[in-house]
Amino acid sequence: MQVRLVPNLQLGDRIIGPTRDPVANRALYQRYAKRLQARLGIGFQVYLDTSDGYDLLHAHDYDTNTCWVVATEVYQALTDSAVLTHHRIMPLSDQALILKTTQSIEQQLRQPPLTH
Repeated sequence: MQVRLVPNLQLGDRIIGPTRDPVANRALYQRYAKRLQARLGIGFQVYLDTSDGYDLLHAHDYDTNTCWVVATEVYQALTDSAVLTHHRIMPLSDQALILKTTQSIEQQLRQPPLTH
């Protein structure tokens, strides 16, 4: 399974993420990605999304091989979007990101996705 970490979402001229600095957000998520990959092991490929959410917004609907882990702010920005119903998306809290706590995300990733 592919796990794509999305630290930022560009909506028009605004960039939404845990901080106002998209580069800092990517650095935080890169660090988290390394920890998550080490914890998940074989069978998972963890990637950092550098498209500012473009890849998520244009991903194929109902892709069961990809899971998107997004910043809480990004998840909140998507609440009225069909993207949430067409993709497997999990919010990552700022606290879990900073402390590199992966247990909750690991548990969710190891569960089989709901079929539509």
